[in-house]
Amino acid sequence: MLSDLVTLWALSIAKQPKDEKHPYGHGKFETIGALFVALMLVVAGLGIAFHAFEQVEEEVVPGNVALGIAVVSILLKEILYHITFFVAKRKNSRVLIANAWHHRSDAISSVVALIGIGGAQLGYPMMDPIAGILVAGWIVKTGIMIGYDSVKELTDEAVEDDLPALDLTLKKIDGVEKYHDVRTRRMGSYSLVDLHVQVNARLSVSAAHQIGERVRMALLEQNPQINEVLIHIDAEEDLDQSNPTLMRPQNEIERDIRNKLSALPEITAISHVICHFLQEQLIVQLAIVVDPQMRVAEVHTLGKKARGLVEQIKDIHHADIHLELDDS
Repeated sequence: MLSDLVTLWALSIAKQPKDEKHPYGHGKFETIGALFVALMLVVAGLGIAFHAFEQVEEEVVPGNVALGIAVVSILLKEILYHITFFVAKRKNSRVLIANAWHHRSDAISSVVALIGIGGAQLGYPMMDPIAGILVAGWIVKTGIMIGYDSVKELTDEAVEDDLPALDLTLKKIDGVEKYHDVRTRRMGSYSLVDLHVQVNARLSVSAAHQIGERVRMALLEQNPQINEVLIHIDAEEDLDQSNPTLMRPQNEIERDIRNKLSALPEITAISHVICHFLQEQLIVQLAIVVDPQMRVAEVHTLGKKARGLVEQIKDIHHADIHLELDDS
């Protein structure tokens, strides 16, 4: 009954929505509840073992009432196990799974107890404490297993069971060139996932964001065990992030470009500058505005001059010049 109360407490808190203090939700309370149930099992098992060792010195032959209670306990606890485990699997609830195994451990304990009581009544009184020790060992083992699983979740151990499903989903999404650094962890009944997705390096920020959203929505829709997905978009492989190389920010690069090109009066304006920071090199795309009355050959020569000036700027490896006609 105490384990059931702990289970109800854990479930009632775990189902509460996210809030400012718990932005990922309250799912960990399920795991805490499962850990408490595991500790109860271990304590109960040790108590039974202690009592059984006491009976080794003082032989006791249980009566028929004990025999009947053992039979009733086997039936009721096995029924409770199947009901609880069915719901636990459907809801993917750790604390319910722990409580289901609590019922199963009681049922198996009662089977062993039935054998021990029967043996004692047949003239083998040592069968009862031996059965008690076996029961205690089973309960402690079950408690340790459930507790170990709970500790793994509380310490955010990776959920490797989710990885094949993630791989299958990601391979079907257009625009995903590669993915890496997939990290998963359990949050109660659900999993949290974050990963790096590599897209075409020349895509716009909004286009890359669209791919990231497709990945996020597909993972959530096709994998009901996943509750939240965080996507990091990469323009190139960044497997080694221990010592990343940072280049000058775009505003400084753009300022230097405008200063350089001010030496060419034929350029009436610079409409936009796009910087691509790839493989520790800077590639710049910029659009210059010129008089539409200029001849093609003159514009071509002007473009070559502009590219030469821009590529003189520190950090810029290559400049890609585009033409816009002034239609004002």
